Formats: sequence, C-alpha cells, structure tokens
Amino acid sequence: MDDKIINEAIQFLIDGGEQEAADILKMCSVENCEVVDSWMNGSNQLDGLSIELRGPRTAYEILSRHDHPLGEEILYAFSAILPGSTYIKNLRIRAVTLPEETRMQINNTIPMPELKELIQKIESQKGLMIAVATGGPKIKDVNAQYNHRRFEILQKLQDMGIDAPNPYHDLWGWYGKWSDGSLPSWQARRNYIGTLYQPLLDALTMKSKTTSTVQPQEPTGWARVDRNVDKINNALAYAENEEDFQTVGFLCREAIISLAQAVYDSTKHSSVDSISPSNTDAARMLESYIAAELAGNSNETHRKFAKTTVQLAVGLQHKRTASFREAALCAEATRAIINTIAIMSGQRDPEK
Repeated sequence: MDDKIINEAIQFLIDGGEQEAADILKMCSVENCEVVDSWMNGSNQLDGLSIELRGPRTAYEILSRHDHPLGEEILYAFSAILPGSTYIKNLRIRAVTLPEETRMQINNTIPMPELKELIQKIESQKGLMIAVATGGPKIKDVNAQYNHRRFEILQKLQDMGIDAPNPYHDLWGWYGKWSDGSLPSWQARRNYIGTLYQPLLDALTMKSKTTSTVQPQEPTGWARVDRNVDKINNALAYAENEEDFQTVGFLCREAIISLAQAVYDSTKHSSVDSISPSNTDAARMLESYIAAELAGNSNETHRKFAKTTVQLAVGLQHKRTASFREAALCAEATRAIINTIAIMSGQRDPEK
C-alpha cells in the first residue's frame, strides 16, 4: 500500500497541473503508513491514517509547515486518493541528511563549472540506475557507461574528501540488490535510489548556490577569529531560511567581538567617549583601537565602518525576515573589517 498511496498522490497532483508539488513528493518515500484512529459514524467505521514520509531537507521544509501552499496541495492529494472510509490523521516527514562531517567536507573549494558538472553526472547516474531497474535498457548495453561515469564521480568526490553513497561497483551489483525481493516494485526501486543519492545532491546543489558568494580567506593568525570566519562560511553555505540567516548574523557578531578582543588593549587604547568598553563591546573597542592606531580626522571613515559593521550583524541577528542577500552582505562586511584590522595590526605584512 505504501508505494501505491504515494504514486497515486503524485499522479493526482500531475493531473491537476500541480507539477511543483508532484516533484517535491517524488523526492520522498513512505517510511510508515498505518491506521492510528478508528471511530463509528453511524453504521460506518472511519479510519484515521498516519503517513510518515522521509525525504531531503527541501521536502522537509515544505511538508513540516502547515501553511505552505505546496504542503497543502500534497495533503489534499493524499486525502483525495484515499477511500471514503479513510482520512488523514497525521502527515509527517523525517529529514534525511548527510552526516555532519560530510557536510563540512563539502565546503572544500571546487570551481563552479566542475561542481555543476559533478551534479549533472550524479543525476545521470541516478537516472540510469532507475531506468535499468524499471524496464529500461538492458544492463549489458549500458554497464560500461555506468562504470566509466562511476569512476569520474568517485574521483571528484575523493578530491573533495567525500565518501560516495553508491556501493554498487557495476549495474550487476545493483541488479543483485533489487532482485533479492527487498525492492519488489518499480516505485520501491525509485525511492531507494532517491534516498541513496538525494542528501548528497541537496548538499552539492546548495554548495553551487553559494560557491560564488562564500570566498576563502587567508587566516589572520588569531585562532578564535579564524574559527569564527570558518563557521560563518559554513553557515552561509547551508543557510536556507530566516533562522539560518539570523545565525549568520550571530556568528558575524561573535567574529567581530573576537577580533576586538584580539587587538584591544585598555592600557594603550583610550575610549573615545570616556566610557570603558565591556568585554563584548566590539564597536567601542574597535573604535578605540582605530583612534589610537590611526589617529586624526582622516580616519573617521574607518571608525564609522567598524561601528556600522557591528550594527549590521546585530540587526540581522534579530531580524525575523532576514534574507540570503542580507546574510551574505553581513558576512562580506565582517570579512572586510577583519581584513582591515589585520592589515592595520601588521598581521598581513609579508614575511621577512
């Protein structure tokens, strides 16, 4: 029944022209489907069905929100294809994600053209595995193609430090899996391959969206500052919603505080407004540092830059409607002030 219910819901969406919702549901598989509630309506018994799906974060973000239009379309589709004596009691989804260490590894620098080419090859390999298992080409006709592409994918993933999720050395190995009785239907085989590859594809796709934005930066030599910059880059690379973008703002603020603590010396840098800065008052510490290290009216712009950058980070942290652009601008401004102070302090001087 699990395969049947999701297939019929997908077809219902396609028939109604709701292709985007259908595509989201295609990413998912049914993990559990059972009757959890029954009651009598006169002489008729009504059964409440609990459907638990599993899918990538893209699907989770949509189906876990009760007010998302695509989620409402999918719920309506499930309700529409059920028998009249059955209704949806619960519709849940569990996100399938890559392990933390793998997601961190994906942040290794890779040129954008190579990243896009890798994603295309993985999609093609995924499609070929589904095709041969669902009445498509004969294995003997496409096995060499599979093996050649598998080697190319493995090589690139190894360069990035990522373990390949596909354990099948050739299509005969994949045949052994689907013919052992554990994947009896075509939909079960599609779901299996989708679950196998989708977390990696989601992570690589998100990486491709942010590769041109998140640029590597030379270490400053201040360990805590450098760690914070790495965290900012990682957070921005995987930011997808308002909460994620706010997190970028929080990390930017922490990086600026660490920067101020690294350079500020109360015995050398007098407060410009006679107020002693607290240990987290980055704006006042940096302003005092710049005023002492680069005295004079000509440095007013530097002081304003430091203060404005801190305000930008704090403002983003508390903004419930923060966007990717605002998060990216905040990250760029933070990197800029870190580099500015690193240059002023001599951290960027050429080695002699």
